[in-house]
Amino acid sequence: MFRTITAIIILLATAPALRSQTQLTVPQNYSLPIRFTEETITLDGKLDEAVWQSADPATDFWKQSPIDNERAEQVTEVRMTYNEHFIFLAAICRDDPEYVIQTLKRDVSGTSDEFAVVFDPVKERTNGYYFSVNALGAQTEALISPSGLGLGAVALDESWDNKWQVAVQNYPDRWTVEMAIPFKTLRFKAGLPEWGINFVRIDPGSNEVHVWAPVPRQFENFDIGYLGQLQWDEAPSGNGKNISLIPYTRLSNFQNFRPTQSTKTEWAAGADAKVAITPTLNLDLTYNPDFSQVEVDAQVTNLTRFSIFFPEKRQFFLENADIFNEFGQGTDRPFYSRLIGLDRGGNPIPILYGLRLSGNLNPKTRLGLINMHTRGDNGRLGQNYSVVTFQQRLWERSSLKGIFLNRQAFDGGESQALDYGRNLGGEFNYSTPDGKWRTNLGYLHSFKEGYSQKNQHLYGRFDYDGQQFRTFLTVQHIGENYFADMGFNGRLQNYNPETGEIVRIGYTEFGNMLNYYIYPKNSKNVNIHWSGLENYVYINDGGRLNEWYTRLRHFLIFKNTSQLRFRLNNNYVRLIYPFAITETPLPADSYNMTEFNVQYNTDLRKAINMEVFAVYGQFYNGTKLTYRGSLSYRAQPWGNFTLGLENNHIRLPEPYGNVNLTLATARVEINFATNLFWTTFLQYNTQADNFNINSRFQWRFAPMSDLYLVYTDNYLIQGLFGPKDRTLVLKCNYWLTW
Repeated sequence: MFRTITAIIILLATAPALRSQTQLTVPQNYSLPIRFTEETITLDGKLDEAVWQSADPATDFWKQSPIDNERAEQVTEVRMTYNEHFIFLAAICRDDPEYVIQTLKRDVSGTSDEFAVVFDPVKERTNGYYFSVNALGAQTEALISPSGLGLGAVALDESWDNKWQVAVQNYPDRWTVEMAIPFKTLRFKAGLPEWGINFVRIDPGSNEVHVWAPVPRQFENFDIGYLGQLQWDEAPSGNGKNISLIPYTRLSNFQNFRPTQSTKTEWAAGADAKVAITPTLNLDLTYNPDFSQVEVDAQVTNLTRFSIFFPEKRQFFLENADIFNEFGQGTDRPFYSRLIGLDRGGNPIPILYGLRLSGNLNPKTRLGLINMHTRGDNGRLGQNYSVVTFQQRLWERSSLKGIFLNRQAFDGGESQALDYGRNLGGEFNYSTPDGKWRTNLGYLHSFKEGYSQKNQHLYGRFDYDGQQFRTFLTVQHIGENYFADMGFNGRLQNYNPETGEIVRIGYTEFGNMLNYYIYPKNSKNVNIHWSGLENYVYINDGGRLNEWYTRLRHFLIFKNTSQLRFRLNNNYVRLIYPFAITETPLPADSYNMTEFNVQYNTDLRKAINMEVFAVYGQFYNGTKLTYRGSLSYRAQPWGNFTLGLENNHIRLPEPYGNVNLTLATARVEINFATNLFWTTFLQYNTQADNFNINSRFQWRFAPMSDLYLVYTDNYLIQGLFGPKDRTLVLKCNYWLTW
């Protein structure tokens, strides 16, 4: 089996190379000059400075979605200039004043009337920056990086924060934008006379996306393989000294009600620092970091036998995160930053200090380094986490990557020689310049005391993204003794409820998807018909089939943003151990389950919109009815109110019994201004036996400087409805830059 998997992976890795003669559609003739100005620019969105009259415009935008071969009807004009500190941008967006503004909250892009600029300051065509603003001034800054998941070649990470300024003005026939982006916010190659650039206009009224340099509709509108050129009159030589210090202070009160009531009041302080070693290489330092302001995870109902993957939200781990995260396949990854400073339940573990070096050594080589140390207490050992990784660019959009990870336990200041976990591996990624053909090949090896066999993770993937036909094929093999102490491998660990043991079982996974898209030209209502077939097969070590999952689906995506989705799923499972979904575990046996589901969401542009989802079918030796719905109301632009409900009714024959699981949520978001927010999130989860309240007030009193007041409360649901624990946090951080 191992040799077969190796042969398949090699085939996947070499197939696209045979297609290198593919005709390219990367923009070649989109160029915008940018010239130095000595004029003082008042950032008010009025565009009344003389420089905006003389600067060359970028005009004649193209439609990118749902049609990508027509000129945009709404006129957008963009001009740029710069001085020694800032890149300035002015945009005129012609439109009527009936804007759709989903929120004034920061870092929520893609759903309102918006304008965005995309930068690739080192012309790698693999990583970049995204700055957007909606028609009422709500800002979003994000990092663009290889996605590693799904079909898209790139992904947008809106969790990244940094300093920049923007102002907008509204008129009866247009809205205007002025941006000031500090050179210090960007990591760029000194002396480079051209940067990659594109401009994006999102127009919900027509349900269209427009771009300056054409981007095929099967790709994201911010795909940095399809950028025009920003031509400098004099190439930026560097951003000089670039050091930021972000100290914080926190006052918290924690009350624990079980098993006995106790109260703890604590004052803490710490700091982060950001040091630009070079214009493209950044050092992040942290001492006694605190993440108490981060919103709690959205809870889910888990009907599987394995753990759920939750995203990272902590700012320290986000810049250039792809160079650390994008190894492995799917959610099987050697590095999962949530394991640093958080236990498996998401509860914080104190971090003493940390450093993080990331960025470009030169135009073709990226480097990443992490070292962090957590505090040991209450019988828990301290841990040191280290990661070293590199990425070498090959050709235009391909790369060779390597990674080494080390977790080492400490008792006080003494290293525990035998308590460690290490991983070493590499990955080759190939992409044609147009991004349509992609493949990768990776190998990871784990090192742990007492294990020297069956400790490999081998994987490969092939993708093709055409306008109408899209597909992927994946394969991976993970040995039972492959450990990723700093990573995520949900399927390796199998729980036996009869013995209470967790048994590691290696497996091989095959996955494939076939999607076909029809874009009807004369339909009054439908933008896209999307039909697809997915298959995932899991074969345990020893060659025996463990699971086979097949999904047949058809989606209708309407011109008014509503969607109707149908899915028919079949799932064969051979339980190795009993499965405890109720108090009496289901027996280890083979089960073949079929279910049908339907999903519909209404027009997302309306003030009131809703989503409904229902599925009914077999569940092991019984049946399952799931229905889920959400109702949202938008009081534009200041408020968003959402109610959600999910119920799972599982009916099993005797003696296994029945179970009803409810997950109810409510979210209230009030935006007093573009720098003052109050968000409250309620979650009622019978599976977790928990009712959670998380209420967060945020005042951004200066650029990247915030005052937070966060209230979190947890209650038991079963039996007597009573409190578990309660936390109140007051936190202030201030961003200083030199």
